[in-house]
Amino acid sequence: MPVKHVAVIGAGAMGSGIAYVAAINGYDVAIMEPTKELVEKGLKRIKDNVIVGVNKGKLTPKQAHETMARIMSFVDIDEVVRSADLVIEAVFEEMNVKKDVFKRADASAPPQAILASNTSSLSITEMASVTKRPAQVVGLHFFNPVPAMKLVEIVMGEKTSEETRRVVDDFARSLGKEPVTVKDSPGFIVNRVLGPMLNEVAYILHEGNATREDIDKAMVLGTNMPMGPLRLADYVGLDIALALIETLHKAFGDKYRPCPLLVEKVRAGHLGMKTGKGFYEY
Repeated sequence: MPVKHVAVIGAGAMGSGIAYVAAINGYDVAIMEPTKELVEKGLKRIKDNVIVGVNKGKLTPKQAHETMARIMSFVDIDEVVRSADLVIEAVFEEMNVKKDVFKRADASAPPQAILASNTSSLSITEMASVTKRPAQVVGLHFFNPVPAMKLVEIVMGEKTSEETRRVVDDFARSLGKEPVTVKDSPGFIVNRVLGPMLNEVAYILHEGNATREDIDKAMVLGTNMPMGPLRLADYVGLDIALALIETLHKAFGDKYRPCPLLVEKVRAGHLGMKTGKGFYEY
């Protein structure tokens, strides 16, 4: 089944980035947020990406206009998925919220449509359990910032079909991405490794063993990371990092217990770059 129409539920940083890369590659895209205000914010994020694309010479003004013309917006799940071949959920990283989205999308999307989640660590199998099409439910995990990051993790739930995997693999490649396939398991590949690392550097800082600057400097110069892990955690969002670590802790035990410093910062609302303060100030 070729994908022509893509619906993206959630137009935050990830959802708007997915919508942008789909639209510039010729797909008709519909985005959805529950209020007109949030939809407008999502459209602005997409327009900002378009402007960056033009400024960098990746898009001509004509292509920029055509990209925006391919995007429609809605405030209702039933409407946004009605004509979709592929539905991509990119809402808050909380299982009950995602299951509600999948249940509603399943009820209104065409029978042949694939339902995908951009979750970074939660169970695709559990999301699929609330639908009547578990063979057509799959993880499609993009990385932030979506326009720049090449990787997409394709996550196979217990009942995800090979045909579904093939369709989303082709879709990811059509966006210029490099997909990898992984079985449904907490954290998948990248975040199964990244989560414990972010937690461990938070412990090093919490215990007073080194400054934040020296921790990041050591990892950049010692492992050739493009940015230090504490800076990376701020970029990702400390709330998102904590949610990931809590998922791993629940699945694998005390080996992954969240660092108290990280918990404290999230409780204080110091979530990183998006709030102006995390491990660093912005």
